[in-house]
Amino acid sequence: MHYVLRLFISVFLGGIMVLGNAQTQIAFISDAHIQNVDGHPERVRSMEVQVQSTRLFNENYYAFLAALDDVARRNIRWVVLPGDLTDNGQFFNQEKIKEILHAYAGEKGMRFFVTTGNHDPALPLGMRQKNVHFLSADGGRVTREDSCAGYVPQMQCYADFGFFPRKDDRYWESPFTSYTYDKYSYGEACRESVLDKRTYVLCNSLTATDASYLVEPVDGLWLLAIDGGVYLPKEMKEGKWAYQGSSAGYNLVLKHKPFLLPWVRKVVEEARKRHKTLVAFSHYPLVDFNDGVSEYVRRMWGDRCFDLHRVPETEVSEAFLQAGLRLHFAGHMHVNDTGIWEGKDGKHLYNIQVPSIATYVPAYKILTIESDEVFRVETVTLDTVPGFDSLFPLYRAEYQSDSLRGHSPVWNKEILSARTYGEFCDYQFRDLVRLRFIPRDLPESWRACLDFTGAQMLKAVSGKDKSEDTDWTDWCMKDLVLDLYRLRYAERLALKDIPETRLVAYRYLFDRTRISPLRSTEVEMVNGLGTLFLAFLNGEPCQNFVIYLGKDTITGY
Repeated sequence: MHYVLRLFISVFLGGIMVLGNAQTQIAFISDAHIQNVDGHPERVRSMEVQVQSTRLFNENYYAFLAALDDVARRNIRWVVLPGDLTDNGQFFNQEKIKEILHAYAGEKGMRFFVTTGNHDPALPLGMRQKNVHFLSADGGRVTREDSCAGYVPQMQCYADFGFFPRKDDRYWESPFTSYTYDKYSYGEACRESVLDKRTYVLCNSLTATDASYLVEPVDGLWLLAIDGGVYLPKEMKEGKWAYQGSSAGYNLVLKHKPFLLPWVRKVVEEARKRHKTLVAFSHYPLVDFNDGVSEYVRRMWGDRCFDLHRVPETEVSEAFLQAGLRLHFAGHMHVNDTGIWEGKDGKHLYNIQVPSIATYVPAYKILTIESDEVFRVETVTLDTVPGFDSLFPLYRAEYQSDSLRGHSPVWNKEILSARTYGEFCDYQFRDLVRLRFIPRDLPESWRACLDFTGAQMLKAVSGKDKSEDTDWTDWCMKDLVLDLYRLRYAERLALKDIPETRLVAYRYLFDRTRISPLRSTEVEMVNGLGTLFLAFLNGEPCQNFVIYLGKDTITGY
């Protein structure tokens, strides 16, 4: 009778989790970057700044609610939020996130698990942030100054979402707790989870807080939240240390957080010994997310492109694999990607990059644990978002205001004709590529070729004439570059926006250029773009796939 009761409770609380034949689902929603704009027009950022950012500031508020509603419709109870919940840890936004999560927990029976990102906290002790890009009702600009939380206020605000033990947890620990699983008690966990006991020496005798934790919310499931953020001191100002951000992620962990790796190793060993299913997550990736072309980019374009400073060093990937970690979810990069690190022993560490819901292509992921060794991952795109167009009147006022005062708007007004959130994100992304990525990333010698049609470029690199073929004259090299960045961010999710006839033309252009005897800027450009394009197009399965840890394989479906 006791077993039947526990079985019923587990099915009711865990969605599709069934004890004895364990199957459970977890949703991963990353990099929401929430700015609380609903009912607060004074909090709306300008479209001008929005189209030059790798994240939206405004519409993603509605996308976050839509994602949570979709998760609730699927009867998924467990939700992991791998960092950057807010725009920059502003108290105003942080409190709104807390309110939203408590509402869904109370009304939908959902349970949330969060970790720190490089935007929350942006700095370890908080900061005051001034920004001039907020809109007034007439479309002008308003300066706002906000207080932003550091580690301690953030962890206290999100106390119910993993950072501290809860009475209904089966188990909870941090890297600093001293008790064992067999002697666990909620009271002892509360005493050892206080923030004063979760600090470490960073450098120069400075102490810092670490937010890592392990939680067992239901029998058999271990969720491991790794705080990969390291904020190093930069300079002394007015008797206080000023700090750098933590964008580099895990690359600073081995040196400055030496306690983390042994703790992860211990957790992995305990999970294996106690037959627990372990799922690890962090804000930061543990494996290269550029489909194997990071070194090529570095040689061709330098260190400033494709987030090379955020690519985990090989020593980091190997160290965590040797610690026993096999499955890891991350955010930070806003890309849809699966990275696989093959270790010295031939085993693999699978790093699953969760896309941001605040950029192209907005999506989240669902993990279905079919057994201890079989993990199914589905990527859910966010296209239908109620309210995504509610701020369009403010943007129209911005456009008109800028035009009247002689400031030519840099953004394409067609974005205000977007019919869906997905289409809106694509419009924003087109401007982002045009205004930021092309000027920053592409070698200057290539830019003169951007207006070449496909036919003109093919003739320049191979002598082949396709000038009478509309499949080669209705696009130019700017379109190819845009599609390259689409693939880089979304991989196969981007294929809905790239016509198949154009893909065929691209492949033909790449093939003819590769065998061309010519040495020219055009040949160099097409070969460079083609190498990246095909790498992003043909990466590891990252949309819908199954990881078989026992066989150490991954299969798309």
